[in-house]
Amino acid sequence: MTTKGGKTTAKKGTRTKKYTCMCCSESKAESNFYKSPHTKIWNYSNQKVLVCKACVDKLFKEYADTCGMQNAVLILCALLDVPYYASICSISIENNKDNFTFGQYSKLLNGEQYKNKTFADTLICGELEKTEAFLKEEREARWNSKDKRNKNFVLSVVGYDPFEDEGMTELDRKFCYNTLASYCDTDGITEDGHKVQSVIELTQLQLQCRKINELLNSEFLKSSPEETTIKNFTVAKGNLLSSISKIAQDNNISSNSTGTSKVGKSTLSYKMKEMVDNGFDDIEVNLFDIDTSSAMKQIADLSNQSIMEQLTWDSNDYTSMIKEQRETITTQQEKINVISEENRILKNKIAVFEVKKK
Repeated sequence: MTTKGGKTTAKKGTRTKKYTCMCCSESKAESNFYKSPHTKIWNYSNQKVLVCKACVDKLFKEYADTCGMQNAVLILCALLDVPYYASICSISIENNKDNFTFGQYSKLLNGEQYKNKTFADTLICGELEKTEAFLKEEREARWNSKDKRNKNFVLSVVGYDPFEDEGMTELDRKFCYNTLASYCDTDGITEDGHKVQSVIELTQLQLQCRKINELLNSEFLKSSPEETTIKNFTVAKGNLLSSISKIAQDNNISSNSTGTSKVGKSTLSYKMKEMVDNGFDDIEVNLFDIDTSSAMKQIADLSNQSIMEQLTWDSNDYTSMIKEQRETITTQQEKINVISEENRILKNKIAVFEVKKK
């Protein structure tokens, strides 16, 4: 018996259904096709999506090569009318790094919680927005410690992410956070909303200059550079540099704020700070050893003793000092308790992860 989507044939006393793949036009047994159990589209073929698994794998590889595995799964979910979940997809990819296929993601959707779900639920429930946030977080997880620190510093000063919806690449966003972080060190910037917007504008102009430099370099590398193109780029860059200079001058933003100042950069304390900022672990261990050494304790005791001998304290001074010390101790103890609880939770999560990994 032949149907629009497939046909049924007899084989040794049994009836084996076969369907024709709409992609490769080959007739194959129903086990070669994925099933979208809750779709309202593939009713005539008993919810079998009429694109064979071989063609699905081929499509997945093509999409994965051009736009990444996560996006490839998303595209195929739309084509096959099955739900897409970024967290499930990420887990599946992580567990099958070397030989991941769409079928491995599909197997994870057999749970009761995914019953009656189709790709429409992905759209209705806002899963695409969650997906974008998830992918962004996943990409940023590969940033080095300095990039992450600069981003967090920018968010703390500005109060929001100024590069969230600018359509930038990951490289552009890192450049902007690192550049803006140096501008955010400008004195008084946190109290001046206009200056905050000015340094954001400066950062974007710096990015545009960088883009023009890339275009100029590409043009110069050609065997026959186009003179008009070079001239146009040079004029555009000159205008951008003029704007940068004017904004910096109007807002009293000096070169010291952009990290270009060399004053103090040769000192030991600056080098130590720079190594800490760059995530150099050994120096953190060395600093801890130094701070807790007996020599440093003796120096601190002598310094405190000298201060006490030079000061004349009355009862009010002692009361004020004890009150301040008590408040400081209480505050620090609360922080220690919070950090201890966070460490306990993290250790439990690590233990659970290690068990699952085995």
